[in-house]
Amino acid sequence: MAISIALAPGILIGCSALRGGDPEPTISADQAIERIDSVLDDTFKAVHPQLKWRDGPAHLSEIKNSFTNTASGEVSVGRHRFVRTKISKAKLNKLIAAFDKQWRKAGFEIKSTNPREPSLSGKASDGCVVNFSVSGFGNVEISAGVAARSDGPRGGIEGEGGDTFPKAPDGGPDYTPDAQDPYWSA
Repeated sequence: MAISIALAPGILIGCSALRGGDPEPTISADQAIERIDSVLDDTFKAVHPQLKWRDGPAHLSEIKNSFTNTASGEVSVGRHRFVRTKISKAKLNKLIAAFDKQWRKAGFEIKSTNPREPSLSGKASDGCVVNFSVSGFGNVEISAGVAARSDGPRGGIEGEGGDTFPKAPDGGPDYTPDAQDPYWSA
């Protein structure tokens, strides 16, 4: 009996250690969406000439206790922003440098970089994380996320945005990156 009582505090301490040193969330899910959208907007404003982009929907994931599988009262809020401008390999390092500079200026500590498969990630003191990655097909994606207090169940989240999609002659969506932005594709 004494052994189980002695182990219980150690288990509870272990739970808090699983947070990875992140601060306890103090913002609501709506405030978290504003935070990540602001980070993404500031990131893209730091790049000249401006890139064409499109937001994916914001997503909320309920965080559960790993031992009891019960809701912790927190959610993880994130969004992906997809670059629609074709980025040449020659300009990719310039883009990464612009993002790195902006994130450091905004108080993010750069956590990892990978020059072979271009990627960059950083973390702010409030637990907000940012990531930059390039897929094998050359698609560029930036994402941001932060933990928030759970406001209870909710439906879809408003907020997809970005530039307008150009129209093809037949009225459907069309995208010709080389013609739209020769600077980045050169």
